[in-house]
Amino acid sequence: MRIAVISTYTHPTRLPRKERGVMQSSVPELIASLCPDHAEVEVYNEKELDIPLDRDWDLVFFSYLHSYYEHTKVLSTLLRRRGIKTVAGGRHAVHFADDCGKYFDAVVTGEPEPNVPALIADFGRGELKPRYDLRSGGPAEIRPYRYDLVDFKTNKIRLPGIEASRGCPFTCNFCVLTGHEKYRHRPVGHVVGEIEFKMRWNRNYFGLLDNSFSFLDNNLGGNPRYLRELCEALIPLKKTWGCALTFNVLKDEETVRLMARAGCRYVYTGLESLNPDSIKSMNKGQNKISEVDRVIRRCFENGVMLSFGLLVGSDGDTTEYLERLPDYLSELRYFNITFLGIVCPYPETPFYRQLAGEGRILPGTVSRDYDGYTLCHRPAGMAPSEVIEHFQRLCNQLGSLTNVARHYRSKLWRSGMPNYKKVILASGPEILSVRNPIGNEGRKYIAGLDPIEEWDQQMMEELRIPLQSMSPPAPATGPGVLSNAARAARPTVYIDAAQTGLVAAQP
Repeated sequence: MRIAVISTYTHPTRLPRKERGVMQSSVPELIASLCPDHAEVEVYNEKELDIPLDRDWDLVFFSYLHSYYEHTKVLSTLLRRRGIKTVAGGRHAVHFADDCGKYFDAVVTGEPEPNVPALIADFGRGELKPRYDLRSGGPAEIRPYRYDLVDFKTNKIRLPGIEASRGCPFTCNFCVLTGHEKYRHRPVGHVVGEIEFKMRWNRNYFGLLDNSFSFLDNNLGGNPRYLRELCEALIPLKKTWGCALTFNVLKDEETVRLMARAGCRYVYTGLESLNPDSIKSMNKGQNKISEVDRVIRRCFENGVMLSFGLLVGSDGDTTEYLERLPDYLSELRYFNITFLGIVCPYPETPFYRQLAGEGRILPGTVSRDYDGYTLCHRPAGMAPSEVIEHFQRLCNQLGSLTNVARHYRSKLWRSGMPNYKKVILASGPEILSVRNPIGNEGRKYIAGLDPIEEWDQQMMEELRIPLQSMSPPAPATGPGVLSNAARAARPTVYIDAAQTGLVAAQP
């Protein structure tokens, strides 16, 4: 049995570009670990390499984000025309299983551990079902990833990753986890054993990245007691690692010191905004802006580099705040922004339901627009065009060489912990990457105004596959909303039953 596991990708610029950075999807290696020993398994990460569509696979698993859906269903349709069975999985597939059923032979709506083996067994018997939703026994079922399938030659700076937990205990209104995924964690012994005996290390650059890995958890600090227990167990391993967690965890100085002793040198946290009104609108009560400067300074002094994500387009945002944002960050002195995005009302979130009820989702939005770099709604205090103007300006300002120099100057000597300076130096390209999403001067960054990728558009027209509309039935009105003429100009394509075996849609 020949199986492929593909993590698809489309670049924020909507141009054919790759992002060979440190952090990559590890879903292919996760799914591969659940395949039977007799299967011949190949893994592909489209963020690093193109997908070879001429391969003779029997079964293909697709993992994707909302904004990659149009592209993924094109790839699936092309493979299905050759007789290859395809499977969709991920959060989009969970919430849009019926739509996915039109373009994939099976849809996994439960966690992979119980469902992937069951699906493969059914496929082997010729009894593949359209839906798989077996309940998981919990994180203890997570198996060691297939680290042997990670190709560090393709991406020389990639780090191996591991899961210690899934979910998050907080209820931020814009987060895809809220109301859908509870926080739970693996036994510490399982995690430590996998790191010590199963993980494969990146030996490139004369060992510069050796013994370094990242936790792939949404929030490694979802249970502070568990985090401390995990750190205690990691100390003897003498590894270097990074993670993502919520800002509130960092307010406990003893926890930060323990993380540093355990080898933590990098933490990403979604600060989201320095505007209290914006934080309030997100229901992100764990972020207390008044504590930011003190907490940041303490982390760097203990040898832990903090990296932040910021969002624009929240209801609390104003032109005055966004214009002054670089000044606010400079006052913090130790800021390190590696992600700047536009707050996105993903369809399964409370934020989307609120905006849809208020008629503020922009008409003409499709799944491709839900990428975190496209404005899909009308903010309460600003016109869409104003938000985009500030977004592009801030990308240029925050992702500048000047900011990298300031970052090095203010942080390089803050700590003498092992590997600290190496991590600080390696973070410079991450700061510069803030500019990457705006590398297409023709892009509008407003939902309904940008075409999808040229190849995907061409293939969808040839295969007569429709775009997935995400606009509520009732059109929104107000400044910046598409006119009827603009909506009419948006390409419309339809399914061809003869090519896909599906029921044709009516024009």
